[in-house]
Amino acid sequence: MFDQIVGVIADVMHVSRDTITKDTLLIEDLGVDSLDMYRILLTLEDVLDAQLQPEMADRKIRTVGDLCDRVKRALASI
Repeated sequence: MFDQIVGVIADVMHVSRDTITKDTLLIEDLGVDSLDMYRILLTLEDVLDAQLQPEMADRKIRTVGDLCDRVKRALASI
């Protein structure tokens, strides 16, 4: 799942997948803003064929690892 999430982030943010790790900071390192996060979540819904909670975009998700953990928890609760 990490690779899928990294792929989505790389595509949405137009960065190389090789530069993204679990410790990559979404805002500081990649420049993700609230609209970008929403686009990332919508794309993840398509890729993972699941409906994620829209409030995930409002939470304080700092790193790519944080996002992976939140997505895994959201999918587990579906």
